[in-house]
Amino acid sequence: MRKSLFLALLFLSALCAAGCAQRHYFGLHGPSVRRFPELHAGIKEDRTCLQCHDPQGDPSGPPTSHPRFVGCLKCHDDAI
Repeated sequence: MRKSLFLALLFLSALCAAGCAQRHYFGLHGPSVRRFPELHAGIKEDRTCLQCHDPQGDPSGPPTSHPRFVGCLKCHDDAI
């Protein structure tokens, strides 16, 4: 019992410490841009995403927690 609890906590700790790409691999990635298709029509590049979601600027969308990570659409566009 204690060993399985320890292993479960170890797995959850590793998952929480992992980056977005690891969570994407497990199917736990962030919300899809397809939830708001009218706002994201024509978005094809990460830099376009950061124009609205940059936490340092004046974002018109909710700020991202990982502005230096490239691969916004890789994790948030489930149509790819």
